[in-house]
Amino acid sequence: MTSYTITEHALLQDVGDETVILNLDSGEYFTLDAIGTQMVKLFKEDPDPAAVATKITKKYDVDFDQAQSDLIKLLEEMMAHGLVAKDEA
Repeated sequence: MTSYTITEHALLQDVGDETVILNLDSGEYFTLDAIGTQMVKLFKEDPDPAAVATKITKKYDVDFDQAQSDLIKLLEEMMAHGLVAKDEA
């Protein structure tokens, strides 16, 4: 099973309904839209992609498979920028 964690050098700051993420190592920053922000907030509370996807389906008009796929895609993009680490178990 694959698990993801947000790295220690990823500083997240809410700005309105968006989130700005600063990579403290590289100095690069990234912005998440409202839905990406919601996904990351839920993920920080419970780092189980299935649990996050379930909560997203209750809040937005999206099915479970799409919500989980979108979350994994977001986590993989964040990983490419050094903001998330992936553990293979």
